[in-house]
Amino acid sequence: MDLRTPNAPASKYRIPRPRRDAVPRPALLARALERAADARLVLVQAPAGFGKTTLLVQLATALAATPGTEVVWVSLDAEDNDANRLFAALFGALAALDLPWPVPPATVLAQLQDASPAARTALGALLDALGGRPQARIAIVLDDLHHVSDAAALQLLDTLIARAPPELCLFIGSRVAPPLSLARWRAGGELVELGLEDLQFDLDAAQALCRLRGLQAPADDALQTVLARTHGWVAGLHLVLGSARQGSGMPTLAGPAAHRHLFDYFAQEVLAALPPPLQQFLLHSSVLPELSPPLCEAVTGRGDARAVLDDLFDRQLFLSALDETVPVLRLHDLFRDFLRGELDRRAPGLAAELHARAAAAETRAERAVPHWLAAGRWPEALAALRQMAEGLLAVGGTHRLERWLEQLPPQWRETQPDAALLRGLCAWSRWDWVLARDEFQRSHDAFARQGQPRERCVALGMLGACHNALGDLERAGQVLAMAADAPLPAALQVPFDSLAAWHGVARGDGAAVVAGLAAMADNAALAPAARYPNIVDMSYGHFIGLPGTRPLMERLRRLCQDEVQVPALDAWLAFWHGDPAAARAALEALLQLQRQLPGDVMLGISALHLHSLQLAAQGRAAEALAVIAPVGDRMTPGFSQGWRRTYVHVQARIHWRAEDAEGLAALLPLLSRPRSPREWPVLDTGAALVQGQHALLCGDLPAASALLEQAVVLQRGGRLPAFMGDARCALALCRAAQGALDAAAAALDAVLAEAIDDAGLGLVLEPPGRLQALWQAVGPRLRCPASAQAALRRRLAAWQTPHAPEAAMPPDDPLSTREREVLALLAEGQSNKLIARALELSQHTVKRHVANILTKLALDSRTQAAAYWHRR
Repeated sequence: MDLRTPNAPASKYRIPRPRRDAVPRPALLARALERAADARLVLVQAPAGFGKTTLLVQLATALAATPGTEVVWVSLDAEDNDANRLFAALFGALAALDLPWPVPPATVLAQLQDASPAARTALGALLDALGGRPQARIAIVLDDLHHVSDAAALQLLDTLIARAPPELCLFIGSRVAPPLSLARWRAGGELVELGLEDLQFDLDAAQALCRLRGLQAPADDALQTVLARTHGWVAGLHLVLGSARQGSGMPTLAGPAAHRHLFDYFAQEVLAALPPPLQQFLLHSSVLPELSPPLCEAVTGRGDARAVLDDLFDRQLFLSALDETVPVLRLHDLFRDFLRGELDRRAPGLAAELHARAAAAETRAERAVPHWLAAGRWPEALAALRQMAEGLLAVGGTHRLERWLEQLPPQWRETQPDAALLRGLCAWSRWDWVLARDEFQRSHDAFARQGQPRERCVALGMLGACHNALGDLERAGQVLAMAADAPLPAALQVPFDSLAAWHGVARGDGAAVVAGLAAMADNAALAPAARYPNIVDMSYGHFIGLPGTRPLMERLRRLCQDEVQVPALDAWLAFWHGDPAAARAALEALLQLQRQLPGDVMLGISALHLHSLQLAAQGRAAEALAVIAPVGDRMTPGFSQGWRRTYVHVQARIHWRAEDAEGLAALLPLLSRPRSPREWPVLDTGAALVQGQHALLCGDLPAASALLEQAVVLQRGGRLPAFMGDARCALALCRAAQGALDAAAAALDAVLAEAIDDAGLGLVLEPPGRLQALWQAVGPRLRCPASAQAALRRRLAAWQTPHAPEAAMPPDDPLSTREREVLALLAEGQSNKLIARALELSQHTVKRHVANILTKLALDSRTQAAAYWHRR
C-alpha cells in the first residue's frame, strides 16, 4: 500500500549519502546502538553544526545492516510544522515497509488534525500496523525536529513514542530539547541521549578529519588550540581546515554561539573562495529547501545545474546528498541562513523573484505555495491552493490549508472568491454549515460578477448542499433550478446530482431520490475525481430501503470502494437486504472502523445509528437505546440544529418495537412540535406516525386510526427515510385491532409487495409476535402470492432466532475483544507477564495491547485504565 502523498518528494525519505569527510565514530556508534536496543527514543540534541545528521546517517546505516531491522528516514522542514503534515511525512516514510494497516493510512491521517482524545485514539491504527510484524525491529529517524514547534503535533508524537510497541525505536535529531516526556523515559531507562559532549570532536577525531580531507595534520598542540577555540564544534573545525587549505592560517573563532563571526567567516573564506559563477549559483539556489537540477536551473538560469551540483558536493561544502543519482543536495541550515542573508545584502529584493521562479518550476502545488507566498505573488499562491485543496482536505489537511490562507494579506484575501470558496470547503469539512454557506455565497456572487461560470457552478453546488443541510429547502430547490438551465460536464454535475438526491429525501420525493442517485452514478463513473465530498455522503442510511435505490446504492458503493465510508454503506445494505450473519459481520467491521476513527463525526453517528437498529431487530431494546443515546452528543452545533429530531425518531422506533408507551410518550413533546426552519418536511410525517403509534400502544384506537391514516397520506407525498419507520405497518395493526381486516390486509399488502420487490426486510423487521399475529389474521385476504410470502417468512425467521448478547461495554468503547481481555486482567492488578501467560501471548504483544488501550482511551497510566474498567 502506497502511503506517500503525491506532494512529497522521494528525497525526503532517503537516508542522506555519507559525506566523504565524515569521521567514523565507532566507539560512539557502538555505545549508542547497544543502549538503543532497549530504548523507545534515541535523542541526538546539539546546536547547529555539531554533526547531528552525520551521526544519524551513521546510526541508520549500521541499523540497516543489522538482520531483522528496517530503517525509515524523514528529513523534516518548516512545512512539517503541524500535526497533519508531520504525520503525513511519517506515513510517507513508512510506505516502504508494507505494514499491515487495519485502516487505510489516509483515513488515519484525516483524524490527525490536533491532539484531541479522538486524534490520540486514531493513532491506535498506526500502532497496530507498527506492531503487526513482531519479527522485525523498526527504526524511524526524524531529522531536524526543531523545525516542528506546533504543540498538537508534538503531543501526538509524544503519544506515539509513549505507546510504541517494543519493536519500534525512534531516532530524533534536534537543535533543542523537544517538549516530549523525556523525564519519564529517562527515569525508566528508555531514553538514549546524545548531546553536545558526545558530538564534540577530540584530538583523534580532528586528526582523522584532516586525513579525510587530504590535509597534513597540524601539530597536536595547534590542533588542541583549535579544538579549545571551537569547543570541538565540527562546523568550526571544517571552517578552520578549509582556511588552512587556502593557506591563510588558523582563524580565531569565538565558538558556536558567535553567529555573526561565523557568517563573516563564511563570506570571507568559503563563499569568496569559489569562482564568481558558483557564488551566484549558491546564492540564488539558497531560496530552495532542496537543490535539485530542475529547480536550480529555474532559479539560476543555468542549463548545467546537474554538473554544478556534483562540483559543489565534491568541494566538500556544507551540503548533504539526499539523492546520489539525480543529484539532490541539501544545504546545511547554517550555510543556507548565511547565503540567504548574503543574497539580501548583495541584491535586495531579488529573493522574491527567485522564489517566483522556483514556484513556477515546481511540479507539486504543495511545495509551490510557500514559494509563491515568499514571493508576495498572492494570486499565484491562491491558485496553487485551489489546485491542491480537495486532495488536502480529503486527508485531513484542513488546518494546513487555513494556515496558508491566513498568510495572504487580509484586505486582498477578502476580495477573492477563490479564498472564500476554500474557506467554505474547510468549514464544510468540520460540518460548520452556517459558515460554509456564507463563504460559498460570497464566492458564488463574486464568480458571477467576474464572469467565471465554471467556478460559479462549483460554489453553487456546495451552496445548495449547505441549504439542504440547514433545512432551507426553498433555496436548495432554487439552486437545482439554476443548475438545470445550463448543461454541465460530468465533474461539475455530480454535486448537483447529489443535491437532487438529498433534496428528494428531505421532501420525501422518492422519484427525485432515484433520479438523483442514478444521474450521480452515471456522472461519477465518468469523473472519478468528483467523488469527494459528494459520493461519500451517500453512506449514512438515508437512502437505504427507499423504493428503487438498492441497485443504485450498490453501484455507488463500487464506485467509491476506496473511501472510508464504504463499511458504512456495506453495513446498511447488509442490514436491509441481507441475513443476520452478514449484517452482524458488516456491522462489526463498521464499529471497528468507528472505534479506530472517533474523530469522524458522521461515521460515528452512522455506526451507532445502525447498531441501535440491529439491536432493536433482535429484541434488545434497552441495549439499542443505550447505543443511540450518545448520538446527539456527537453532533456539531450546526448539525444538531436541523438534524437532532431525525435521530430522536430512531429512539421512537425502538420504543415502538418494544411496545414501550411510556418511553414513547417522553419523546412526544419533542417529536410532535412544529418544525423549525432548519428541519426537513418529512418530520411532519414522522410527527403523525409517532403520535399514532403512541395512541395505538395506549389502546386509543380512534385517535390512532386518525393519526396513522394522516401519516400514511403524508407518507405518499413525504416518504420518511426508511430507518425512521413506516406508517403502513402501524396502520395495518390498528385496522386489525378495530376488526377491519380487509383494510388491515390492504395496508400490509403494500408493505409486503415493496419488501419482496426490493428484496429488503427492513420494513417488516417488527417484533415477531406482533407481525405473526397480524399476518395470521389477514393471511387469507392478502393478494401477495403465497410463494413470495413463504420466502419472506423464511428470511424473517433467521432474524427471529435468538442471538447471544454482546459483552456489556459502553457502546462507544473503542477496544477490540482481545484488548478488553487484556484490560480485564490488568484491572485485576496482573502484570504483563501474568497476562501473557493467561492469554497465551508474548509479553511484547501484551505490552503492545496495553499501549493501544491507553492510546484509544486517551489515558496516561495502567491505574487510569483499571479505573475505566471498573466504571464501565
